[in-house]
Amino acid sequence: MTSMTDAVAGARAHIEAALVARATSDTAFRELLKSNPHAAIRDMFGNDPIPSMKISVVEEQAGEVLLVLPRSIAEDELPDELLDYASGGNLHKCLSDIGFFTPIEGRGIRF
Repeated sequence: MTSMTDAVAGARAHIEAALVARATSDTAFRELLKSNPHAAIRDMFGNDPIPSMKISVVEEQAGEVLLVLPRSIAEDELPDELLDYASGGNLHKCLSDIGFFTPIEGRGIRF
């Protein structure tokens, strides 16, 4: 993984842990999280940074284990973490972040 995808994965893990911790101690929040995840995120964080993203919340039942697999990404598809770069037009930062090139001091870019 690149540093960008590591950062996104870390942020996601932090947010998920905070939501689960609150849902564990607050029954009303737990019900809101299950019925309307976007409203629960707004309630907890003050806004919903991903309003167009579908969020599914599933509560494990006794005797059940849930395993969530990340979606597979085709070779010709940009991962979500890099779509911002593609739409924002910051090619230099994007290529640098994914390790495509490294600048050589005083000589510009090395591919």
